[in-house]
Amino acid sequence: MSTISQIGTYARYMGTVRTLTNTQTNVDDLTRQLTTGKKSTDLRAFGADTQQLLDLRSELVKRENYIQGIDTAMPRLKATDTTLNALEKIASDWQTNNLLPFQPGPPSITAVHNANPDGMKVTVNADTSTFKQNSRFTVTAIPSQTAGNGSYDITVTDGLGGRTTRTINLRTVPPDDGKGYNFTMSGGPGNGAVVNLNIESLASASSSTFTVDFPQATQTLDRVEGAMRDIRQYLNERFGDRFLFAGSRYGTEPVDDLLSQRQHSAVTLNGAIADEGDYYEVTVNNQVFSYTVPAGGPYNISAIATQLTSTINAASPALPVTVTTDNGVINLISQDPKQSFTVSARVDNRTIVDNSTDDPTTTTAPTLLLQQVDQVTLNGAGVDIGDTFEMTVAVGDPEDIYNRKYYSEYPDVPEDLPPYQEYKVSYTVTAADFQSGAVTSVSNVADRLRQQFAALSPAPPVTLDALGSGPSIVLTSDNPLPATHVDANGNPTRTSVFSTAMKVTNGTLANTVTVADLPPMADMVSDVPYVGQPNLPFYDTDYGGWNENVKAWDKAKVTADDGLSITYGVVSTDPAFQTLVSAFRMARAAAANPGDYDTYVTRSLELMSQAKDELRSVHAKVASDLSTLEQKKTMHKEANNNVVERIAKIEGIDETEVSARLRTAMNAQEAAYTVIGQTQKLSLLNYIA
Repeated sequence: MSTISQIGTYARYMGTVRTLTNTQTNVDDLTRQLTTGKKSTDLRAFGADTQQLLDLRSELVKRENYIQGIDTAMPRLKATDTTLNALEKIASDWQTNNLLPFQPGPPSITAVHNANPDGMKVTVNADTSTFKQNSRFTVTAIPSQTAGNGSYDITVTDGLGGRTTRTINLRTVPPDDGKGYNFTMSGGPGNGAVVNLNIESLASASSSTFTVDFPQATQTLDRVEGAMRDIRQYLNERFGDRFLFAGSRYGTEPVDDLLSQRQHSAVTLNGAIADEGDYYEVTVNNQVFSYTVPAGGPYNISAIATQLTSTINAASPALPVTVTTDNGVINLISQDPKQSFTVSARVDNRTIVDNSTDDPTTTTAPTLLLQQVDQVTLNGAGVDIGDTFEMTVAVGDPEDIYNRKYYSEYPDVPEDLPPYQEYKVSYTVTAADFQSGAVTSVSNVADRLRQQFAALSPAPPVTLDALGSGPSIVLTSDNPLPATHVDANGNPTRTSVFSTAMKVTNGTLANTVTVADLPPMADMVSDVPYVGQPNLPFYDTDYGGWNENVKAWDKAKVTADDGLSITYGVVSTDPAFQTLVSAFRMARAAAANPGDYDTYVTRSLELMSQAKDELRSVHAKVASDLSTLEQKKTMHKEANNNVVERIAKIEGIDETEVSARLRTAMNAQEAAYTVIGQTQKLSLLNYIA
C-alpha cells in the first residue's frame, strides 16, 4: 500500500512539474518574441522560409561589408580632395597672380671698397655693366707678368667660379670701352657677365671689392622656396594611421626636401700670384688642409689651388665630396644630394714692408761756378711685389712754362732758357724680379731708377751717381747756373738748375679667399622626362641607393559592389606632382640665376600651366571616385532597408497578438500555480468536512 502511495505521490509531482514547465516555457517564448521582435532564434521554426532567410541574412552582411569599406575610403578621398584643391590653388596663383615676375629686377651695387686708393682706385659703371648673379666681386692688380713696367694685370673674380684678367697701362692706353674698361667674366654661373670698371688710378698692386645683389630676384627666391616647402607639407599629409600620398608605404613620409640638391661650393683664390710665405687654409667638415707658399714657388694662384685640391683629395678618411680645381677655383660637390658639408677658407699674407722716402734735399746749392747736387733716400727693410717708386726731375718753373714771366722781370738777360720740362722715371717691383731675387731691396730699386734715368731720351741735364751706390740717389746738374743770367750787380737771377721729387706707392698684394655656395644650375633642373613605375623621382624619401620601389606607386583599393573594385587616391610619384615640382624648381633656378632668368621663368610658367591641367585631371578622378562611392553607399543602404523589411516579414511578429497571448499564458500560469497550491493543502479530513 505504501508503494502505491509513493507512486501516486511521485506521479502528482511530475504532473505538477510538467504543468509549470509548459506554462513557463510558453511565457518565456512569448516574452522573447515580444522583446526581440522575432518569432524564433531557431531556424527550424521557419520551415519553408528558412533558406530564403539565410540568403537574405547573407546579402545583408555582404552589403554591410561594402558600406564599411566605403566608409573607410571616403574620408581619405575627401582629405585627398581638400589637399588637391590647395595644390591646384598654388599652381594657379603662381601662374596668374604675378608671384613670378617676368624680369629679375635691376641689380644693386654696393660702393667699391678700395684697399689702397693710392695704388688703385676703381668705380663701377652700373649703366654699362651686365651682371648675372648675386656676387661679391674682387678686383686685384699686380705688375704685369708679360707687359712692360707700368702695366698691370687686372684680375676680376666673382667668387662663384668666374674669373677674367686684362692688362692695363693708364699711361699708354686710355679707357677704350666707352666709359671704362670692360671685363667679361668666364666660368661659373656668372659666365658672360660684363663688368665695366672706371680705373681712376693705377700705380701699384692693390685690390678692391664690391657686391652685386638682385633684390627683387632674391625676394622671388624666398617666395618660391616657401611655396616648395608648402608643397612638400601637402604631399606629406597624414590621415589617421597613414600618409595619404605614400602608396602602400603607409607609415613612411613619402616626400623629402624639394629644395635638396648636390651642394656645390666654390673656394675662389682671388688674385693672380702669391708671395713666399703666404699661408692658405681650407677646412672641410672640420678637417683642415693647408699650404704655405715655399721659396721658389709656385706663386701662381692656380698652382696653389691645385696643391690644396690634391691635399683635400688625399684626406683619410676620404670626404664624401668630389673636389676639382680650375683657374684658381676649388670646386667641392657633395656625392650624395641629401648630404651637405661645411667649408671655410682663409689666407694669411706675408708681412708687408712699408717703404718710404726722405724728402729730397739739395746738398750743394748751385752757383755760377758750382753744380747743383740733390740727394733722395729710399727707406725700408725690403720691398714687396707691386711697390711702385717714381722719381721726377723738373727743369724750369711749372708756373712759368715758357719763362715769359721771368723774361719780363729781367729784360736784359738773353731768352735762351729751355721751357719747363719733367723727366720722370718709375719702377714697379714685378713678380719676376722679386721671385728671381733681382729686386728684393730698396738699393735694387734705386739701381733700376738709375738705369731708367740714364736711358731717357732726350737726356736730362742731370747725372745720377753710379749703379751700386745704395738706396740714396745723388743727382748732379751737368752745369752750374748760367753766367749770362745775372743782374746789374752780377748776381745770378736764378737760384736752382733743377728740382727733385720722389714718390713711393706701397703695393698691397694681400690676397683673399671667397667661399660661396653656387645657386641651382641648368643641369640640376634640366627638363627630363617623367620617371615611371617602379622608379622614384629625386624628391622621394627612398630615392638614393634604392631608386625603384613598387610600393611608392601602389594605390588603395575598395570593393564597392559585386564586381566593382575601385583603385582610389593619388601617390606622390604621380606625373602631375612631378610636373608641379619641376615647375617650381625652374622658378627657383630663375630667381637664383638672374642672368638666365628669362629662359628659366618662361619654362617654369609653361610647366606651371601643365601642372595645373594635370592636377585637375587627377582631381577629377578623385571626385569621380568619391561620387561613385557615395552613390554605392546610398544604394547599399536602400537595398539593406529592403532586405531588413523582407527578413522582418519572415522573422517578425504581430506585437498585439503576441502581447495578448502572453497575457493569456501568464494568466494560465498563475492559475496553474493557484490550483497546485490548493491541491497541496487537500487531506481526508478536509475532504470529509
